[in-house]
Amino acid sequence: MIQVLARSSLAWLVIGFVVPVVLVAFGTYVGVLMALQEFFGAESWEDAVDGGNE
Repeated sequence: MIQVLARSSLAWLVIGFVVPVVLVAFGTYVGVLMALQEFFGAESWEDAVDGGNE
């Protein structure tokens, strides 16, 4: 019974650590993309990367 509780609490600890880290990483990624697009004045990420030259 103690092993089941230990595994369960370890699983919750891992979930409680991994989920916020993933959410923060994704939010940072999206924020950086949005900031770069705004800085370069591009309509899409491809325009920002290409410099708008076609």
